[in-house]
Amino acid sequence: MRVNRRGFVRLGAAGLVGGVASGRRLVALAQGPADGPSFELVQPELFAISGGQPSCWADFDNDGDLDLFVGFKDAVANRLYRNDRGTFVEIAGDAGLADLTDTRAAAWGDFNADGRLELYVGFTRRSGVANKLYRYDVNGGNGRFTDVAHDLGVDVKGETRQASWVDFDNDGRVDLFIAFRDAPNMLLRNEGNRFVDVAKDMGVDDPRKTVGAVWFDMNDDGRLDLFVANQDGTLNGLFRNEGSRFVDVAHELGMDADGRPATFGSNGPSVADYDNDGRLDLFVAGYGRNFLYHNDGAGRFTDVAAAVGVAGGDKATPSGWGDYDNDGRPDLYVSSYVDRPVNEHDFLFHNDGSKFSDAMIEMIAKHGATHGVQWVDFDGDGALDLSLANNNPNGGHYLFRNTMPATRARRSIQVMVVDEHGHHTHAGSEVRVYAPGTRKVLGGRLVDTGGGYCSQSVMPVHIGLPGDGKVDVEVTAMTKNGRRITRVANVDPNKLPKRVLVVKVSATSQSSQ
Repeated sequence: MRVNRRGFVRLGAAGLVGGVASGRRLVALAQGPADGPSFELVQPELFAISGGQPSCWADFDNDGDLDLFVGFKDAVANRLYRNDRGTFVEIAGDAGLADLTDTRAAAWGDFNADGRLELYVGFTRRSGVANKLYRYDVNGGNGRFTDVAHDLGVDVKGETRQASWVDFDNDGRVDLFIAFRDAPNMLLRNEGNRFVDVAKDMGVDDPRKTVGAVWFDMNDDGRLDLFVANQDGTLNGLFRNEGSRFVDVAHELGMDADGRPATFGSNGPSVADYDNDGRLDLFVAGYGRNFLYHNDGAGRFTDVAAAVGVAGGDKATPSGWGDYDNDGRPDLYVSSYVDRPVNEHDFLFHNDGSKFSDAMIEMIAKHGATHGVQWVDFDGDGALDLSLANNNPNGGHYLFRNTMPATRARRSIQVMVVDEHGHHTHAGSEVRVYAPGTRKVLGGRLVDTGGGYCSQSVMPVHIGLPGDGKVDVEVTAMTKNGRRITRVANVDPNKLPKRVLVVKVSATSQSSQ
């Protein structure tokens, strides 16, 4: 064992050695095979407490660093970790977010388009506590969050499992979708000064024990559609947005998991263009088996999970796509939940092109996740780091820093999609990167709408690249005038601050930057 000049404790694949202090941070290094992943465990004492469930990232204080909120089980206070240039400080108590209620969902979003992010927090029905909507009051730099849920009509109760900020009707205002495990789902339309539940009128009041949801434009018609993952043998739903109403087409498309037993169910859906064909595909983690729906175009999908090697899992719960080795192909983390505190069997599926192989390393497998899985470049070096939350008694909510060489980390670009005023109102937008001057797709991702399980983040979309050099970037956003494409040509990621390109989308006209 040795401590290097950056204060990291270097170890082999055996994992963490506890109790070694090294300046501001205590970390350990896990190294996979020579060509495999390599990660450091960041500030493990800070992130060691068990009970973590939802976890979501956003720059809540607009200082340029991504911060982390984690919700916990009963009797453990929720936490807000402020990122101070790569070092995290826990401030939930001072910020007014340290709820002790069993927290099962959390989502960042800018519902009032004021440039400051709000946080929606969902609880369990048995707690008797209504969900909260926290608005951030800057207050001269000593900001606190204030619960405004009752004033806005979103202080609802239930077994909340997923909250998503999306503009489902393309009116320019961010709406709120809430999935419940024990009641019909809610779709709360933003009326400006209040939210109104329109789920029944719009046809998305699904009563089938929903525990996961993701919004994306499944058929390229300029409207966000909704996939819901349902538990206890109930069918999954894919609600096609037809403007005035949603229609469940999951059975018609063979995507409802018809015929499964009551012990099976789906959990964490997530979206990415895994084969770089320009179309967004859908992965659904679940009890019994997983699904990977390849997007065939024209609103049609084919399940290829078994064929590419991602169908298996032990009670799979969250899932998350991220190109951890910057080879231009998104990889997939799939976690699991086990009723008793035993070792979960998580998977880190490396995208080999035509198939996936398990590239899990011992340190990550040792800690694992049950709920929160987030890929995030928290230090802005171009390499995706991994954030996990585990609610078992021996679990933690650890952050693993990706230690790939700087030359490899440079093979990436991140894209932050905002509206013409610089506000985060375009969740569900699609980001594609092309070889310069061509239509060769190098990668495609979705601006987060809550896919994965129980969390929604506001952070740049990360795309690994097969090589270093300039690229063309294209953002497709859903607006009142349909799909709007914003193109940025000949982008050099090496000249971008923290490799992040900010793309402003006009709601009224097609534009380029």
